[in-house]
Amino acid sequence: MNLRRHKCSSGRRFCFTGIAPLILFTMILILSLTSHEPAFAEEELTDGYFTLIDEDNNEIFHTAIVLHPGDIFISEDNKAYEVVSIHEQTAKARISETVTLDDTEEGSQQTTGSRLSAYLQVIGDSISRIFLAGQQQTAKTVVIYNTHSDESYEPTSGTSTKDWGDVYKVAAAFEDALKKHGFNVVRATDNHNPHDGAAYARSRRTLAQLLKERPVAAFDIHRDAVPPEVYRTKVQGEDVTKITLVIGQQNQTRGQNLAFAKKLKSATDSKVPALVKGILWARGNYNQDMLPRAALLEVGAHTNSLEEAEKAIGLFASAIAPAILGAESATGFQQGSPGRSIAWIIAILIAGSIGYLLVSSRKRKVH
Repeated sequence: MNLRRHKCSSGRRFCFTGIAPLILFTMILILSLTSHEPAFAEEELTDGYFTLIDEDNNEIFHTAIVLHPGDIFISEDNKAYEVVSIHEQTAKARISETVTLDDTEEGSQQTTGSRLSAYLQVIGDSISRIFLAGQQQTAKTVVIYNTHSDESYEPTSGTSTKDWGDVYKVAAAFEDALKKHGFNVVRATDNHNPHDGAAYARSRRTLAQLLKERPVAAFDIHRDAVPPEVYRTKVQGEDVTKITLVIGQQNQTRGQNLAFAKKLKSATDSKVPALVKGILWARGNYNQDMLPRAALLEVGAHTNSLEEAEKAIGLFASAIAPAILGAESATGFQQGSPGRSIAWIIAILIAGSIGYLLVSSRKRKVH
């Protein structure tokens, strides 16, 4: 970009011939930040499932969610397996590290881009706090919804899919359990059928309405599509399903979302060991850019019963309640809201102005 100064025809003022590209870049950023459509489609297999294996060919995880290189699965024993290759429906992974669940550091790679993003977020959050000072949430509100409205449990309903799936009943059981622990729960019953690539775009509008309640956390309730033994377990002698937490990698809040999932797993592990099957940090957005404490829950599979899933979600609610109650209330603009986008735009403009002034200052020194 040419930032040389030239005399303007209006006298002694100066103009900048290279400002047009900066304005264009800013406009593109504004459009991207204010868009409410997800940037990535989340994929699932319509037939079969993926098997995640380690370098010794041991089976680690199974899921109908389409896996990609770079996806990471944090297992029950907190080992992180990173997918390195895909062959048909088998994903080969290597152990990358043993995860510390209570580590709230956001982002493991401090690249120049990630550091810049962190700086911009600090500026944006500061501006949003100024704009909305005194409007912090005080009530502990949790919101629940179902993106895939058709998902059901075949042993209970005789079908794995129907117009109003059994996952609504699991969501209702989650709502009841959380209310017993003092939460104000707002559960959406909107239907987002069909179960296709646009389902998350439709549920995004539902979540946008739920965010008006200024929740501390948001949960999207699903079920997986794998054999029954993958998720079935026993707790206190009763059959229940395990739960997988799914977090998207492709949004600006991925570090916060992952830290939230780790916190939930840690709380559950301490009270109901092995109830959480693991955390899948996968390609996709899952609308989790809209709130730092958002998670998708796979509560069992279509081959498990509704009763097993309802028992599991009740146990999960009891385990995570103290962790959510101890979290600070959301402050400032909610992630994904127009207000937060405006704050980010202002932050970017401030950062750009500072950078421009630095470049101009250096050029003056050279000349």
